[in-house]
Amino acid sequence: MSADRPSLAQLRAVVQKGRHREIGNWLARRVARPSAVYGTWLAVRLGITANQATLASLAASLGGAVAIGSGDRVAFVAGVGLCHLAFWLDHVDGQIARWRGTASLDGVYCDYLMHHVANLALGFALGFGLAERTGGLFWAPVGFAIAAGWAVLSLHNDCRYKAFFQRLKSSPENYRVDGGAGGRPAPPPAWPRRGRAAITYPLYKACEPHVVLLGLTGLAALALADPRAWEACWKACSLPMAVIAPLLGAARVARSVSRRSTEAEFRAWFRPIGEFVAGAGDGNVVSRHRPLDMAGDDVVSPTAEDRSNEAA
Repeated sequence: MSADRPSLAQLRAVVQKGRHREIGNWLARRVARPSAVYGTWLAVRLGITANQATLASLAASLGGAVAIGSGDRVAFVAGVGLCHLAFWLDHVDGQIARWRGTASLDGVYCDYLMHHVANLALGFALGFGLAERTGGLFWAPVGFAIAAGWAVLSLHNDCRYKAFFQRLKSSPENYRVDGGAGGRPAPPPAWPRRGRAAITYPLYKACEPHVVLLGLTGLAALALADPRAWEACWKACSLPMAVIAPLLGAARVARSVSRRSTEAEFRAWFRPIGEFVAGAGDGNVVSRHRPLDMAGDDVVSPTAEDRSNEAA
C-alpha cells in the first residue's frame, strides 16, 4: 500500500471515526463523512495537507457569507453552495490528518477557530444581505443579533473547557483523568415529549449549523423557483432567529451557572490523586489509586511555570 496512493477501501479503514454513522448530526453522519472519503482520496494524491483543507473550508465559508450578504438572488444560491462545500471540507481535513498521522491539538484548535469565524460571518450576512436587498438598515442589527446569539451558543462549551484548564494550571493538586465520566460523544438524543424541553429542544436544534445549512438549502431552492416568496421567507426566518438565538444563548449560560454545571463536569472528568508515595529515590510522586500504574498521560500535574503563566 502506497501512503500517497491509497485505495478508497484502505482510506475508509483508517480515516473514518469510530461510530461515525452514529455520533454527530444527520448531515455529517449520512452525507458529509461518507462522501468526504472521495475528497480525501483526491487530496492525498495532490499532496494537500489537513491544514490547507481547513483553510479552504474557511475560505469557502467566508465566500459563502459574502455572497449571501450581497443580497443578490443568484449570489445567494452560490453562497449556499459554498457553505455546503465548507461543511464537506471540514470533514475532509480531519480524514487527511488521520490518514497521514498528523492529527494534533493545533489542528483541532484551527478547526474550532474556523467554526466560530464562519458562524459569525454567516449570521451577520443573513441580516446584512436583507439590508442590501431591501435598503432597510433595520436588517443589519438583525444579522448582528443572529451572529451574537450563535456565538454565545457555540462558545458555551469552549469557555467551560477554558475554565477547566484555568483550574488545572492554578491548582497545586495532581489530577487523574477519569476516563469514563462526563460529556462523552454519544448518539443524538431523541426529541423530549414532555415539559419545557419539548419546546426548547427544537429551538436549540434550529440554531445548530447543520440545521441552518439545511434551512438555507431550502431558501436557495425557493430563490430559484419563486424570488418573491424567497425574500419573504428569508425575512420570516431571520427575524425570529435574531430573537431566539440570543435568548437561548443567555438561557444556556444562566442555567449552567445556576446549576454549577461547569464545576460538576470538571469533577466528573478530573479526580484529585489522594494518596501519594515517594518514588524509589527519584523524587517522583505516584498514586496508590492510579489504576495499573498507567503511563503519565492519565495524570495532569500543573507545574510552577504553568501557574506563573496563568492570567489573573
